[in-house]
Amino acid sequence: MQSDESVDYGGAIVALLFIAFGAFAIYDTTTYGDPDSAVFPRTVAIALVAISVIYLLTWIIGRAGPAGYNERGSWPRRIAFVVVMLLAVLAMPWVGFILSAIVSFALLMVIAMYDRWTLKRVAIYGSIGVAIVFGFYILFAKFLLVPLPKGWLFYG
Repeated sequence: MQSDESVDYGGAIVALLFIAFGAFAIYDTTTYGDPDSAVFPRTVAIALVAISVIYLLTWIIGRAGPAGYNERGSWPRRIAFVVVMLLAVLAMPWVGFILSAIVSFALLMVIAMYDRWTLKRVAIYGSIGVAIVFGFYILFAKFLLVPLPKGWLFYG
């Protein structure tokens, strides 16, 4: 039996919130005018609910493990990470998906990097970041036909 300190109550609460959020998202997709536009969000919502239910069941039977929260992390970095992601989303209507994603990727890498920056690291991470952004752009815009923001500063 685990002590009360090591039980991951936070994980169970978040799993319940994810189940509720996923259920709401699934319900919301029933209001879409075009049934094809509901496929992607519904699939993600179903996966979110399923994974959360699996976690909740493992937590109930006592197999989720101790909370194991690591206090060594940096709160300013955590907050900066969230702020950069929010600003990137807010900037997308003005500067578009690609520029917003590349700038946010670069800023997130600067925030997350604990090791010393080297020219080799900058080149590798920068190349991978640009490839990931353009890969997602091609996947969503060209294959999944998801309309992505172009940005009115450049296309207005």
